[in-house]
This record gives sequence, structure tokens and C-alpha cells, in this order.
Amino acid sequence: MSDDPVTPPEEELATLRMRRAHLRRACDELEQALAALSAGPADDRARRLAPAVAQVREAFAAHISIVEGPDGLFDEIRAEAPRLEGMLRRLHREHDDIAAGLAAAEEDLSAPDEAAMARVRERLTAVLVALGRHRQRGTDLLYQAYEIDIGGE
Repeated sequence: MSDDPVTPPEEELATLRMRRAHLRRACDELEQALAALSAGPADDRARRLAPAVAQVREAFAAHISIVEGPDGLFDEIRAEAPRLEGMLRRLHREHDDIAAGLAAAEEDLSAPDEAAMARVRERLTAVLVALGRHRQRGTDLLYQAYEIDIGGE
């Protein structure tokens, strides 16, 4: 194997950039929805928040399918840059943790009371922080694998 960096196909990078921007917009909308939850009955607040949580969950699931799916980005990086296996494992664990946090928040939103809404706020804040860190680690991985900066979206 050559020491020269391998570049993924431009179409694959375009898809990755598009999905990354979609996930970022979904996170921004979730953050705005959380900030707007100050008053009102718990079930009303849950109804207002649930669509933003579902949007992040769907965008994150699409992200996972692209990077971890058959012939996905993780498989490509394993083949081209096996030295990065530890980073890939960490990102996979983060996928599981973030998905679990979103699922737990959705569970609490399904039967909201004041205690559930407090848990939702804590969980979703933690998910947003974890997603921000995960996105940065993913960018770092791509740079190390391909010497490509995919941008700040």
C-alpha cells in the first residue's frame, strides 16, 4: 500500500457533505426547540419538541447508514488506512451512545410529566454536545485518512 493519501470519489464526498449539513441543521433546530421550552403543560412542551427530536434521530440514522453501512465510509477507511481502526471503533461506540440518548429522550416524550421533561432537557443537551464532538472527531478521521477538509457544515 502506498503512503500517498487516497481520495474518496467526489460523489461520495458530496453525499457526505450533504448529510453532514442536514444533521447540523437538525441539531440547530433541536437546540432552538429546547431553548423555547420554558412554560406550559408538560404534554404541550413534549408535542412541540418531539418533531425536532425525530428529525435529529432520522438525520443521525442516515449518517450511520452512510458511514457504517455495507461498503460505507468506515469499510473504505479500514481498507485504505487500517491504522485508524481505533478511531473507527470510537466513532461506532459514539453512534450507539448518541442513538441511545435520542431513544431515551423520545421514550420520555411519549409519557411526559415534569420529571420526564427535566430528563429530556438533560439528555438532549448531552446529545447535542456529544454530536458536536462526534462531528469533529469524524472530520479529524477524514482528514487523517484522506487529507481532506470537508468543511464546517
